[in-house]
Amino acid sequence: MKKLIFSYLLMLANVCMMNAQEYVCNTEQIHVAVIMPFDLDNNAKSIESKKALDFYKGILLTVDSMKHAGVNIDVLALDEGYGDNSKITSVIQHPFLKEADVIIGPGRNANISPLTTFAQLNHVPLVVPFTNTPGIPEGKPYVFQCNTKHAAHYTKVFNRFVKMHGNENILFVNMNDSHSGPFTAEFTNHLTENAIPYHHVDFSEFDDHLFELMDSTRNNILVPSSPTAKAFDMLCLKLDDMKILDKYQVQLIGTPEWQTLPAKSQKSMYRYRATFFTGYYNNNLSSRTKAFISKFNDAFHHEQYGSYPRYGEMGHDISAFFLTAIQRYGNQLFKNIQHHDYNSLQLPLHFVRDNENSGFTNQATYIIYYKPEGDVILSTF
Repeated sequence: MKKLIFSYLLMLANVCMMNAQEYVCNTEQIHVAVIMPFDLDNNAKSIESKKALDFYKGILLTVDSMKHAGVNIDVLALDEGYGDNSKITSVIQHPFLKEADVIIGPGRNANISPLTTFAQLNHVPLVVPFTNTPGIPEGKPYVFQCNTKHAAHYTKVFNRFVKMHGNENILFVNMNDSHSGPFTAEFTNHLTENAIPYHHVDFSEFDDHLFELMDSTRNNILVPSSPTAKAFDMLCLKLDDMKILDKYQVQLIGTPEWQTLPAKSQKSMYRYRATFFTGYYNNNLSSRTKAFISKFNDAFHHEQYGSYPRYGEMGHDISAFFLTAIQRYGNQLFKNIQHHDYNSLQLPLHFVRDNENSGFTNQATYIIYYKPEGDVILSTF
């Protein structure tokens, strides 16, 4: 079995072998196994393996910080393989895994089932970082699922919206394109169930009907049916042409896709107080994010792969959350994880059991507020 060898790794983490035993956390020395599709056998790295390497390097930066704080951490990285070259069978046989205080991985969906079974049989916490397939922790009390589908956040988001904006003037804008998803339909159903009034208006009929639906005495919430950049820009340009802000207070409400809007859309996001929910958000204005990016680039001599989310920051957030939790709670991790808090760079984490027989799912959500003054406010709930 190949181990990942980086010159920086030799500075950051000790890799050791130990005899198998029941899960016992010794907070004086934390043992971490990382299982990712590093694709070590191929010189030409796939996008998946580049993301996996970034994720692992983010973990190493967490380890580095904690070691400087006096925490002794041993890390073993194992390559689960890629495509038809899966190595999960031999990975599971590695003696370090039974000794681990936490296993982070795998990266590939096909390898989740054998690892969740291993975690169950050996009483080892397993953190599944990437997949948003529902039901992974069901019947698996040692499993933590970090990623959930957007739809899993809907009820929380709708309840929050009703609490904060239920007395405001709410307009759903039909953008007349093919990209409308379930968000607006479920949103209107939730408002109806809670007796919150709202209106519909077609974008093509703005000139005829928008002003008669606006309210000069309240905040006007506009929710476009489409999450695309094209729809967002069309809506904002039309609002600009109508000089809507001269007479009315307007706030645009959207979905996680808005975090990928291009730079040319940023002025409109601030002007119209764009607000959206998401399970992750890269805040480039944050001093902590800037410091992490600088540290990552200096340590590994390259930038993170350009994706949403950024995998180096994700590796940092997940490992920092669990390693600090293990350090704090030790063998009481499962009883106390729902109380553990960590100020993430990109991925908010709050784990809750779905039922007494299941593992844990991450139920944390960001609400992102763009302010006309040029600020971006993140609220976690």
